[in-house]
Amino acid sequence: MMNYADIHVHILFGTDDGADSEKQMQDMLDAAYADGVRFICATPHFHPGYFGDKRNEINSAFTKLEVYAKKYNDLKLCLGNELRYSPNCLEWLNSGECKTINASRYVLTDFSESADADYIVTSVLTLLNAGYIPILAHAERYESFHKDMREIRKLQECGVLIQVDAQSPFGNWGKNAKKRSRKLIEHYFADIIASDAHNLSERPPQMSGCYDYVAGKCGAGYAKKVFFDNPICIINDSDLGKELY
Repeated sequence: MMNYADIHVHILFGTDDGADSEKQMQDMLDAAYADGVRFICATPHFHPGYFGDKRNEINSAFTKLEVYAKKYNDLKLCLGNELRYSPNCLEWLNSGECKTINASRYVLTDFSESADADYIVTSVLTLLNAGYIPILAHAERYESFHKDMREIRKLQECGVLIQVDAQSPFGNWGKNAKKRSRKLIEHYFADIIASDAHNLSERPPQMSGCYDYVAGKCGAGYAKKVFFDNPICIINDSDLGKELY
């Protein structure tokens, strides 16, 4: 069975709109492991205006998750945040209030789905200029990117990484996101595929179905890159390989 590294998952209970109890957090971990996930970076949302200051709750839930995860000898955990971009975000990142992926240069970054493409481009370039490497979360869901891939190409040429949700190619975010996610994958624009799981039903920690789709369309080499190799490089704060897939 293929192993996966999931660097976008809302598994920590009591921290955002993800797991709503310690039991659900544990069940999500079990489900992810059963599906083949062997590395998990918990990424609760970060924006004080939306979710408040949840640093204590995050640390507490992560500690409990680490204890529970000891039942799996080959499962590794780390911590980050999904940053909702704001003019104040560099202050949050530089102070450590908002966590990058496993204390690396890489920061998982999201925007409103209706955000203007120029605003997204300008914002992630601000992060790049400050020394961070943005991972554009669920890139297929931004309405301003649905018409063509010029903006996505521009972002990647600047060094931004593109993340696609594992459920999007199957229509979980509507027909536009389905079409866009498949286009990103089939044109090899996706750098990382992650679950973006929030629960066990509507948004589960399930990667294997999408892996099969990607491997079937683009080959096992590319599928391994986006489901394991690239996420592991991010966790280890290494540069992603530039070879063609």
